Amino acid sequence: MEQNITNYIVDPETGEITGEVYDGDKLSIRRYSQEEYVHTHIVNFNKDKSFVKIYDDIVPLLEKYLTPAEFRLAISLSPHVSYEDCIIRRTNNRNSSILNMKDLAEIHEYRYDYLKKLMLSLKKKGVIGKHETGSILQGYTGQCGTVYTVNPYIYFRGADLNKPTYSFYENSGWRELLARN
Repeated sequence: MEQNITNYIVDPETGEITGEVYDGDKLSIRRYSQEEYVHTHIVNFNKDKSFVKIYDDIVPLLEKYLTPAEFRLAISLSPHVSYEDCIIRRTNNRNSSILNMKDLAEIHEYRYDYLKKLMLSLKKKGVIGKHETGSILQGYTGQCGTVYTVNPYIYFRGADLNKPTYSFYENSGWRELLARN
């Protein structure tokens, strides 16, 4: 199906036609301030790299309330935080395999018993949560047993948090700690 040209894009300085607008095209206007921004910033820096959101005030709080070993483990979990549900997975992809303590011990080179002790301590301090299948995973029907999540008030990946994860951590105390700082 051939589209009709409805307008032309013209360079304001040269008068040269630089593009065409077709039926159904969406246009956005780049203002001078946007042009200036593009010239003074590297837009989409490291766009191909994934990242996890960690709140500015949380690191000093973690250092204050966690032991150095707990702090190290808490930070080392950040690459495993999946989108929207905060489940600890092999990668940040929400379709990636869910990690258990044995997997985490191997990946991060901890003795299993030591990792188990640290994870229990982080759970007591509200940094992580331990769930049985179905309590956090909406619509999940497979067998995976125990699922670990991280507290979205500490770190999070994405922009939208699922409600079961929010409900689980809503009264963890970390929201209040952040609000005080």
